[in-house]
Amino acid sequence: MNFFGHSFRGNSLPFYGQHSSQGGPRVFQDSRRVDAISLFSLFRRLSSCSPLLLLIPFVFAGCEKPPTANIPPVTLPQGTPFVLDQPPLPPPSTKGEPYVGVLSGILSRKDLLVVTGYQGTLLRKEGKAPWIRLPVPEGRDLYGVVVSPGGDLWAYGDRGTLLRSSDEGAHWSSVVLSPAPRFLSSVSFVDARTGYAAGAQGALYRTTDGGGRWTSLSLPTRENLYAVLFLDSSHGLVAGWHRTLLRTSDGGATWTPVTVPMQRVTRQKPSYNALYAAGGTIYLAGDHGLLFSSTDGGASFSPIQTGSFRDFYGVCRTGDGTLSVAGEQGTLLFLVPNAGGGWTIRSPLGAFHGSDFLGLSCGAAHVRLVGTRNTILLPSH
Repeated sequence: MNFFGHSFRGNSLPFYGQHSSQGGPRVFQDSRRVDAISLFSLFRRLSSCSPLLLLIPFVFAGCEKPPTANIPPVTLPQGTPFVLDQPPLPPPSTKGEPYVGVLSGILSRKDLLVVTGYQGTLLRKEGKAPWIRLPVPEGRDLYGVVVSPGGDLWAYGDRGTLLRSSDEGAHWSSVVLSPAPRFLSSVSFVDARTGYAAGAQGALYRTTDGGGRWTSLSLPTRENLYAVLFLDSSHGLVAGWHRTLLRTSDGGATWTPVTVPMQRVTRQKPSYNALYAAGGTIYLAGDHGLLFSSTDGGASFSPIQTGSFRDFYGVCRTGDGTLSVAGEQGTLLFLVPNAGGGWTIRSPLGAFHGSDFLGLSCGAAHVRLVGTRNTILLPSH
């Protein structure tokens, strides 16, 4: 634990609204920040009275019980098209830290749901069956989950963790990357054999055998990457910290910076957090309500005005053409295309601020979301 540094656990990030060049792909505020500040304040007050009082916490340290989760309740506004489905909490940790309920990624396939999160959270659910909590090596933080065109599931996260499942998420095996990055934040498969994984300090890996072996690629940046998207085996994009956006047309051999015009925001250099492609259009979402689209393979982008100034962490499009963006402080926007151009924007959760949405998944007509406070939102019908 580091009171003044970047991380309270592993290489995870400590506070919302920032990105760290040293930590994980996103910033999550939770009870750990409050605990750390409170503990530091207590120690400072004790030391001002008597240095001997500082020994009290250590005398009784061996008598402490494993900490339990302290997650504030979440209540959805009435009339929303979602239901709250919170999985059971894990047993108390023996490592001395409470479960904070940060869920970061969700995958939906027919009746199957797979959810990833911090502190070794990997959940699986089929139909109306209860959630099953699966083991993760060393309890590492997981930042997302995707499915390849070949049907394999891939979960990724802290310390270069890359997990593979060939049986719909029932069992997982670790895949070793060399050199291992500080974290992986995004995975994109072109077909059953060709895929890419991006992460810390410009790390990018490619597989051409379905994920059995991954090769490190060289990029002209050392910034953290938060998203990777390949349209085919040649054309792709990576995006990340401080407006990092690079494009390749030769499978990653060479890269060209992409400059995106944007309205003035309060942060000089916001980050790009998510890439998504559908129907010949690429969507790029980022901090401070930034949302863009490209119809020329990522060579240029045009802004989409949403009226929001919240950080967006995910973007996807349903089968009926509705664009969904989600992010901090309960932000969820539905952008419905108008016949004459432009968008009609709806906020289905209204003034809800009970969770920061870190992952979403779009189906034929519905959206599913996960976020902080152990929150999973599923369609109500």
